Amino acid sequence: MLIALRSLLKSPGFTAVAVLTIAIGIGANTVLFSVFNAVVLNPLDFPAADRLVRAWIDDPSGDFSAPAASWPKYEHYRDNLTSVEALSAATFHNATLTGEGDAEQLSGLAVTSNFLSVHGKHVARGRDFTAEDDVLGGENIAILSHELWQNRFGGRAGILGQTIQLNGVGTTVVGVLPPAFPFPYNQIQYLLPRPDEQSGIPLAQVQQGGAIYLQLTGRLKTGVSLATADAELHTLSAAYNDTHPARMDANSDHLLRPYADELVGNTRPTFYVLLAACGFVLLIACANIASLFLGRLSARQKEIAVRLSLGATRRDIIRQFLTESLLFSLTAGLLGVLFSLWAISLVSTFAAQQLPRASEISFSGAAMVFSLAVAGLTSLLVGFVPAWQASRAELTEALKDTARTGGGGNGGRRFRAGLIVTEVALSVTLLVGAGLLMTSFWKLLTTDAGFRSEGVAAAFVNLPTHRYDTMEKRVAFYDAVNTELTRQPAITHASQIIGLPLSGFTPISPYTVGGTEVLPLPQRPLTGFRVAGQDYKELVGLTLIEGRWFEETDTLGAPTVVVINASFARRLFGGDSALGHTILTGANGENVNEIVGVIADVKTTGLNQSAPDEVYYCASQRSNHGMGIAARTTLDPISLQGAMRTAVASVDPTIAISFFQTLDEITLNSLGVQRIAAWLIGCFSAIAFLLAIVGLYSVLAYNVTQRTAEIGIRMALGAMPGQVIRMILSQGLRMVALGVGAGLLVSGLATQLIASQLFGVESLNVVINAVVALSFVLVATFACLFPARRAAQVDPMIALRSE
Repeated sequence: MLIALRSLLKSPGFTAVAVLTIAIGIGANTVLFSVFNAVVLNPLDFPAADRLVRAWIDDPSGDFSAPAASWPKYEHYRDNLTSVEALSAATFHNATLTGEGDAEQLSGLAVTSNFLSVHGKHVARGRDFTAEDDVLGGENIAILSHELWQNRFGGRAGILGQTIQLNGVGTTVVGVLPPAFPFPYNQIQYLLPRPDEQSGIPLAQVQQGGAIYLQLTGRLKTGVSLATADAELHTLSAAYNDTHPARMDANSDHLLRPYADELVGNTRPTFYVLLAACGFVLLIACANIASLFLGRLSARQKEIAVRLSLGATRRDIIRQFLTESLLFSLTAGLLGVLFSLWAISLVSTFAAQQLPRASEISFSGAAMVFSLAVAGLTSLLVGFVPAWQASRAELTEALKDTARTGGGGNGGRRFRAGLIVTEVALSVTLLVGAGLLMTSFWKLLTTDAGFRSEGVAAAFVNLPTHRYDTMEKRVAFYDAVNTELTRQPAITHASQIIGLPLSGFTPISPYTVGGTEVLPLPQRPLTGFRVAGQDYKELVGLTLIEGRWFEETDTLGAPTVVVINASFARRLFGGDSALGHTILTGANGENVNEIVGVIADVKTTGLNQSAPDEVYYCASQRSNHGMGIAARTTLDPISLQGAMRTAVASVDPTIAISFFQTLDEITLNSLGVQRIAAWLIGCFSAIAFLLAIVGLYSVLAYNVTQRTAEIGIRMALGAMPGQVIRMILSQGLRMVALGVGAGLLVSGLATQLIASQLFGVESLNVVINAVVALSFVLVATFACLFPARRAAQVDPMIALRSE
């Protein structure tokens, strides 16, 4: 080990370059492994998380797929499903907390009493819900999150048994959750019992109508496979549908999916691509250093020959070189870990809104083991070939004073050239992939989404049901808030909204076209719906194709009206006008809604997805307790947060806003996976490109050094400097041309793997391939020029004298 250390310290420049190059490769791989470990391998931080499953609707019409179920189906599954230890139900709940300070909007869950036990968790203080708490009409109680208890109530021990005001209802605190409750419940601030009672849906519709609003989570019994449990669930679902054919939930089946797949399923392909890209970076770094080691080997031929002549075996020589390689790889690994600590923090912040558990991404014990393994593998990849070459040194030739150091002969030069070709090919493949993903991301950002996001922001408001118990009161509240907002000079438009574009909230509803048979609820088609105010069209820049938008005359006492989007109009009425037709809703189709307008399609569910069929209802005729308030300003939209808070408080000081976001932010967050993929692969490609160019330069520079005598002889015999430059350039550009050609061929196959992640660009893109090839050749030409110019400046007499 000491001999290896002294040997490395004799060449500090070489050692520094080698260590930094490998540190970059190891650091990049450690960062990505840390993200992959937290996001893909372990997205759920619950005991035996691999046994947690969710029940997803399997709608035969294909219109709806989500982890959702009705209360009657939950009871049916809970009482009869034998493949799971327990099955819990939950639904989202919002409440305004009043008292002890300003009103605050909270986000919570209404859950069954076994919710925590199914997830393998317990309260940190107080008690959990019990079966008695599930009984309708039971006591109003709550379990608070640890963070809410600390931030709002100062962490005081007397919180247990205290009555707090949630939506104006006295609620007794019976427990406190542990700190940092795991994702995806890390933003939940409280739990309430009885999701059938707390849903905001009329109890009759919950119990008998089959309203679908619950999320079911179960824990498989030990030894029971997912397939077995899924088959049992299918059987139970079919039996329920046969027994209750008239209910809303009777036209769908359920399937079981691993809970983890629900959270990371659509990110896995992206991470596999990124892992491959990161592996390419490490391979390029290894190829670079192996090339440098081979070059350094030629300068040590006499040292190796002396060692062999003094009794060292070839095994000793191989061990020494591998030890040197391992020593510098471990040093590079430590530097790579330091780099990754900084980069992991950066990625965690950058991806906080796009990836599950992004805020929990950190350097862990698993990452340390991974870094050490990568360092060990790197040492083998980098050190084996030079070690093998060193062990084959010819004693007689190497010990002669006149022996030339040729860098391992023609075989060594060919191997180094092969490494450069490989580096270039891998770099080109990465650059093509990065070009495709970045072009795709740009096209997503600039695609016509059917709305304008700049200057718009929104927040959520939840009205207490006992005080805003009529439609008139709710409409009056939101109208008053809009009036308060538009009084401010910088705010041009304000509106209430359910279903802001790209917000992830996509409500659906059964419907019947007027004049057709009103089918039972389970047999009716489904369509997405939004609820919007009179100012909403101008607020987000919707395009009216036919008819009109909502007007002041569309009030509660007037006939109900709707606006539909163009794709829905075409599907329902073909080339005929949609105006004057009606959409029927309600249990028996009793609600008649006249179509008064048609708007251009809006990509509300995703910029890379087609616009869904949608109906817009007038908020003045259909205001809910929970709605968004949105506004457009000529200033920075962030300023709308204070304006919205003030406007709501001026109308009702006991109401608060929550979930404030700008529409630009919502749009970017909807592209989270694409943005992260483009950003990371762009970084990896830039690193790979730089390493390949540096490798090319170092090989040519070394060759010029080794061929100084040859170049001197050529120039002494009459070769001109221009001829020498062309000779060195042609040598370098031949390697580049071979690498670019191979890279384009490999990328043609590799980019097929990311075809499903591209938008508006083909995986085989001639323009991107040409730009990458031309850019590489141009930069490589400059990299070749420096050693070529140095070769042309060789003094023949000095070169021959040194030889």
